[in-house]
Amino acid sequence: MSSPPPAPAPFGTLLGLAPGDVPAYSSDYATADERELPDRHAYRSYLDGIYMGHKWQCVEFARRWLYVNEGWIFDEVGMAYEIFELASVIDVRTKTRLPMRSFENGSRRPPEPGCLLVWDEGGEFERTGHVAIVVEVLEDRVRFVEQNFDHKVWPEGQRWAREIKARRTPTGEFWVESSFADATILGWVI
Repeated sequence: MSSPPPAPAPFGTLLGLAPGDVPAYSSDYATADERELPDRHAYRSYLDGIYMGHKWQCVEFARRWLYVNEGWIFDEVGMAYEIFELASVIDVRTKTRLPMRSFENGSRRPPEPGCLLVWDEGGEFERTGHVAIVVEVLEDRVRFVEQNFDHKVWPEGQRWAREIKARRTPTGEFWVESSFADATILGWVI
C-alpha cells in the first residue's frame, strides 16, 4: 500500500533553487495569509523595482529567472500561453529589444537550456496555459524549473522541478510529451 502524496507546501514556501540561484516558491493560494497579503496589490512581485508578475505564478517565475540570469525581461502577458507569440525581450541594461523565436513542438530545432517551454491553454492549464524554463535536454526527456504547478518542495540538491518525456523522430523532429492527456505543449521560445 503506497502512502498518499505529500500535501502542497504553504504559499510562499521555498520549493527549490533554479540555476542562477533563482528561488521558486509555492503558490498554493488556499494557504496564503490574508494578513500579509490583504489585497491584489500585495501579490505584485518586484525585483530591482521591475514588475515581475503575480506572486508566485509561472509567468512571474519565468520573467524573474530571465532577468536574474540574462538581464532580460519579456513584455507583460495576460496568460502564459501568450508568451509563445512574443517576438522580443528587452535587455534591461541597454534598454534594447532582442529577438526571440518560437519553435513549435515537433520542430527540428530542439529546446535548449534557458529557453521557455510553453503549454497552450486548456485541460490541466485551463484558460492560462503554463510556462517553465528548460534547464536540461536529454535524448529521452527534458528537465525544467517552474512555479505554480504542484507546490511540492524539490528533492534535496535537485536543481529542477520536473522532467517529462521527449523523443526525436527518425526524420529529425523533436517532440516533448505533455504529462497530461488534456494539455498541449505549444513549443519553446529561444
